[in-house]
Amino acid sequence: MTRRRDTPGARARRALLADLLLAAAIAALALSLAAGLGVVGFFALPLLLIGLLWFGAERAARRLFGRRRAGV
Repeated sequence: MTRRRDTPGARARRALLADLLLAAAIAALALSLAAGLGVVGFFALPLLLIGLLWFGAERAARRLFGRRRAGV
């Protein structure tokens, strides 16, 4: 059984198909990661701001009212 020789056009079409499939896979991965990071950032940023405000309020309260002993 002899193998048919591929024409340059057929090789080019297969290479183009492989490139398109690889590009689609990379684009899908990038979009899913970007969307995932966006969702995480959407929830993480307000929590970070609340935490920073909380620590700032505790520090300000300590400076205003002084430190109290544990038993008091």
